[in-house]
Amino acid sequence: MAALLRRFYVPRELAPPPAPPRATVLARPELLSTIADVAAAAAPLETAGPLLGRVQQSWDGKKLAPLVSILGTVPPGPALYGRYASVSLGEGSDGERAASALRWLRETTGLELVHLGDWHAHPGGYCELSAGDLKTAQELQAMSESSVWIAAVAVSSCEPREEIDASSQPVHYQHDLYVTAELRFYQVRARTLEPLPVTFTSAIPLLPPLPWHVSDPVRFAGECRLLDAAGFKTEIEAPRDGRIGLMLRLRRDGGRAIVVYTAPNYPHKAPELFNERGLRLALRGEWSPNLFLVDVVKEGER
Repeated sequence: MAALLRRFYVPRELAPPPAPPRATVLARPELLSTIADVAAAAAPLETAGPLLGRVQQSWDGKKLAPLVSILGTVPPGPALYGRYASVSLGEGSDGERAASALRWLRETTGLELVHLGDWHAHPGGYCELSAGDLKTAQELQAMSESSVWIAAVAVSSCEPREEIDASSQPVHYQHDLYVTAELRFYQVRARTLEPLPVTFTSAIPLLPPLPWHVSDPVRFAGECRLLDAAGFKTEIEAPRDGRIGLMLRLRRDGGRAIVVYTAPNYPHKAPELFNERGLRLALRGEWSPNLFLVDVVKEGER
């Protein structure tokens, strides 16, 4: 009996972890266009982002199995370090930015969102995941609150295109990059990354766009410093009428309060100013993304 036990005994540290159940995965169609745009903008360097969504348990007739909804991603910020054959995701301010986005989306939507996995781009058309990809996915799954961890790779190719029209004067010359991409999903199961079919559907929740102070914390910090230097006390208010964005109540000692609403795409869209009674104030002069809130609020006090 002892010999039989020794024959079939596998030390705990050598035994592979039990494979989680195979997941059924749904995803929003917008995920494809977001990743494609980000990959095209970063080419020929690698880029990456988190996969955000929720995990539920669905009865398949015999047992409970995970039903995963991938609802969106967070486009990378300036701290992401992409190279020709690797990318660093989640380090320093890049990780803090993604975590802030996840917290804001949870509070705004009421959904129990989790970090489901990560995606990264292979700009050179190399379609296979590396041993490093598997190791990274296993390490992240061990730290994740999600019971399912998904890795996705955007396989892309980048071709330069040139067009010259010399039939007229002046000569017209156009140079751009033509990027094609396909997205492949894998689930971490035991010691492997198994290919994972994904159904894209609009029948699952659509996440709102991130407000600018979450997607661009550097700009937000700069705006706050300028307002503070000008003597403004700043309070954050809940946006009105169900809008998504950032609403600030600003006041200087002895001055009137100004309420400023900024849409998610600020500073490309002009802020809206209101007085204490909620009446809209007209901006003085033309808005430019090179301006800051302190510039228009000073005008609104007059």
